[in-house]
Amino acid sequence: MPNINRQLFAASDSLCVRDVTLRATDDVQTHREKLARIVLDELYEFVGLLDAHGTTLEINRAALEGAGIALDDIQGRPFWEARWWATSPEVRREQREVIRRAGEGEFVRRDFEIYGQQGGQETILIDYSLLPIRDNSGKIVFLLPEGRNITDKKRAEAEIARKNRELQRLLDKIQRLDDAKSDFFANVSHELRTPLALILGPSESLLATSEGLSDAQRRDLRVIQRNAAMLMKHVNDLLDLAKFDAGKMALRYTRVDLAAEVRTLAAHFEAVAAERSLSYVVQAPAALEVEVDQQMFERILLNLLSNAFKFTPDFGRIRCSLEANPDHSIQLVVEDSGCGVRADLREEIFERFHQAQSGTTRSFSGTGLGLAIAKEFVDLHTGTISVSDAIGGGAQFRVELPSRAPLGAYIRSVDSPLGNRNRGQIVGTIEELQRAEFDAVSDLSGSEKPLVLVAEDNADMRRFIVEVLSSDFRVVHAADGLQALTQARAQAPDAIITDLMMPKLGGDKLVSELRSTPELAHIPVLVLSAKADESLRLKLLSDSVQDYIVKPFSSRELLVRVRNIVTMKLAREALQKELASQNEDLAQLTQQLIASKQGLQRSHDALKESERRWRAVYENTAVGVSLSDLQGNMHAANPALQEMLGYTESELIGLGNLMTDAEAGHEDRRLQLERLVNGSQVEMRQQRRYRHRNGMTILANVRESLIPGTSDLPPTLITVVEDITTQKRAEVELAQTKDALARVSRVTTMGELAASIAHEVNQPLTAVVVNGHACLRWLSTEPRNDLEVQDAIQRIVRDANRASEVIARIRGFLKRSKTDRTMVCMDNVVEDVIGLARDSLRSAGVQLIKHVDSDLPRVFADSVQLQQVILNLMMNGIEAMGSCATLERQLELRVVKHGGDIDVSVSDSGTGLVTADFERIFEAFYTTKPDGMGMGLAICRSIVEAHGGRLWAQANKTQGLTLQFRLPIAEHAEP
Repeated sequence: MPNINRQLFAASDSLCVRDVTLRATDDVQTHREKLARIVLDELYEFVGLLDAHGTTLEINRAALEGAGIALDDIQGRPFWEARWWATSPEVRREQREVIRRAGEGEFVRRDFEIYGQQGGQETILIDYSLLPIRDNSGKIVFLLPEGRNITDKKRAEAEIARKNRELQRLLDKIQRLDDAKSDFFANVSHELRTPLALILGPSESLLATSEGLSDAQRRDLRVIQRNAAMLMKHVNDLLDLAKFDAGKMALRYTRVDLAAEVRTLAAHFEAVAAERSLSYVVQAPAALEVEVDQQMFERILLNLLSNAFKFTPDFGRIRCSLEANPDHSIQLVVEDSGCGVRADLREEIFERFHQAQSGTTRSFSGTGLGLAIAKEFVDLHTGTISVSDAIGGGAQFRVELPSRAPLGAYIRSVDSPLGNRNRGQIVGTIEELQRAEFDAVSDLSGSEKPLVLVAEDNADMRRFIVEVLSSDFRVVHAADGLQALTQARAQAPDAIITDLMMPKLGGDKLVSELRSTPELAHIPVLVLSAKADESLRLKLLSDSVQDYIVKPFSSRELLVRVRNIVTMKLAREALQKELASQNEDLAQLTQQLIASKQGLQRSHDALKESERRWRAVYENTAVGVSLSDLQGNMHAANPALQEMLGYTESELIGLGNLMTDAEAGHEDRRLQLERLVNGSQVEMRQQRRYRHRNGMTILANVRESLIPGTSDLPPTLITVVEDITTQKRAEVELAQTKDALARVSRVTTMGELAASIAHEVNQPLTAVVVNGHACLRWLSTEPRNDLEVQDAIQRIVRDANRASEVIARIRGFLKRSKTDRTMVCMDNVVEDVIGLARDSLRSAGVQLIKHVDSDLPRVFADSVQLQQVILNLMMNGIEAMGSCATLERQLELRVVKHGGDIDVSVSDSGTGLVTADFERIFEAFYTTKPDGMGMGLAICRSIVEAHGGRLWAQANKTQGLTLQFRLPIAEHAEP
């Protein structure tokens, strides 16, 4: 017996494996046949044995079980009649044909779909082969069928193919969007050059012939010229990038003395170096003739020198050197003693729009394009540009370029003199670097005017603000945040106006320092910035500042807003000084003032003093104050109330009640007045509407308190009226802004908007053209068809308005920001969203039902993006119920824990959707709304999926739709 048999039967004389029994007494041939049977049955693949005509002889167990049959069912019968091939008559015929071909000696291999899973109830796809087996004489005696289950493999291949097609489609779309973006930038930049030229040209002409102009007019013209030149530089940079992207930037080789070029161009910076006390050295050989694109080289040098001057502090050093290398190349080095470039940023600084400084603290303004353009020009010359640490600190930029043009390149003679090619770029760069300073123009003598501190790093803007405010205030100014903080600590101003982006200390950090200093914490702050960041604006307004204005702005608006915050600050201080109180609530301060007056009535002298002080507050407060009897007859009105309503005091006394909603609240006011008289209520608070003299309606917060009567005087009602019309209008505008924010995704890229222009504008414009031709045709007929002409003109007006509306929607572009994920509490996110949607819920008459689990863990996410998703789902629900005639409009918001996830669902009682739309509503540009863009839910899904979750829609049991998404709970999330 072979060695293997002794090992198998060491413990027993027989061994059973399924239907096969191995015995110790078996001969070698029998033993091998039984082992072969075991191997055959245990194979996972389909394996069998047929005779030369296709009659079934043997099939392995896996194949039999897959089809749910036994060997006895098919043994001795044609192989093609078995259960596997019953998927269709065609499959049976093909199998019979395959057996015929194999019987003739052909090896056949192909894929078949057969019944081979779940006992023959499910189909699988197999890689099937049929091998002819010959005897020693070469005659075909057997056929060997084999099959491998490749269902999953084929599905994976199909999915990969589908993904590849989708990826290619997306790549094509991205390319189209990128092309559209580049074309848009190029067109916009090109169109800006004409109005800029019309600003620069006339201003230069006026300055050249400045006879008859005052010093102030010449100064303003220089400001216009300087800032227009800087703007032209940025426009030219954008045009260069557009040319790069379009592949239209080509080299124009010129044989030029590069040493003379370097010395000439570098000389433009000598005035800036002298102004800032910089050590500025230019080293170049007497002559160095090379073949380069003269204009591109000048831009490379210009951008490197500009960068060095931006980041080198006063009294620092800058060195520019040019030399020839032995390997027929030239080397340009620009070195400074500034802050240097960190090692991890040395590649990124050559990327477009990258700036080495971030946040609100910066040294210079800029677009982050200078070094990117320099690198593009260097790459076109097949050169290299790099940055390293300079000796002694700072940055060293090194450029190496071939000194000769490639073989076959056309070489021009010396180009036009320096300044005719890059004159605009040079002027704009130097203007950007020069510091325009000025002396304070505000009269600081005396102390009758309030003091305002202006913190602004741009000298021209600082001068303009000072001139606007000097008529009403004493104004001091600072060129950076740190200087402003020092001045505020030396002399506390009545108000501070600050920019956000400033050197040494940004505006937001300046405000934080002020609020952390007790003696400066009460100073009102107005932010005046070009940073139109809505989230930052709302955060600052809610946390630390009193007002926020985005540049450009109206000088009149600035003056009015500064007056408001200064007036409120002075009124508060006057009341606090009178009452020796830290209470900042105006109504409570008024109550304390009344109580003080009652206590002083026993003393005539004390009463006179109290009345004098009261009169000062009464005459100078910014809110309206009136005195009246219990019947509502007014007998005194302060100047603020007179200005608010447009009447003189005598006219107000004679007019009687000016409230437009007096009838509606008459009974409620009468009851509250009774409680005031009997002492059970301290004050009345209401929101009322008043009629202005010009007919306008004024909305106001009103507080009324009672001054008890004496033996000589009857009881008096003191009414404090605070005009909140502007505030309410701002709240409505803010609600509209929030509503728009919920409808249009903040992450919709400019490319997507540009791509939609052609489709959305083309349709109405095509209709305009068609109707225009129709008008011409009808006008030319005899007789003219005037009715058809009128209808066509109306359609033209309608479609033109549609095109105008489309263009108006696409005008704003949204900037893509980086995702900022932190540990987020869902309770806070939900409350913030409800606050945003509250006005929309109220105006739509929708009842909100909220359910939030009390023990929700935190999730690792971007809170702003989560707010955007939930708000968008809520606004969709509100709009879905807008046209619904149900008696009850309800919106249910649920946030619950679901295993290891958090589920957020928004259910409405609206009209719902058809089943076919449940997935389509998440497709980009698909919408069921007449005026929708179809991007809201698509962006919501992308945000949720980027957080590792999923978003879906489902119909409610009764009526309406539920939009629901699920987020995973991070492993390190804390409850």
